[in-house]
Amino acid sequence: MTADADLASLRHEELVALVQQLRQQIVKRDQEIEYLKRQLAEIRTPSARQEPVPASAVLEEPNPGSQEDLMAQLENIYPESK
Repeated sequence: MTADADLASLRHEELVALVQQLRQQIVKRDQEIEYLKRQLAEIRTPSARQEPVPASAVLEEPNPGSQEDLMAQLENIYPESK
């Protein structure tokens, strides 16, 4: 049997229940889409407002925990002996 044949065999009450269920799923998905759109807007908004960081500031003070920061700490602790 095909899906169309299955739907044709349903009673009126079953069809009404199916339509209500599908409408609820659509509302839920619409809400999820709006939530994700808001999250995306929040992610994009702060980055657009941030001022660019000058290259000299990045070179002078590496981000804590970054690879550059860890390398700088290691060089301070174990200076190269030549």
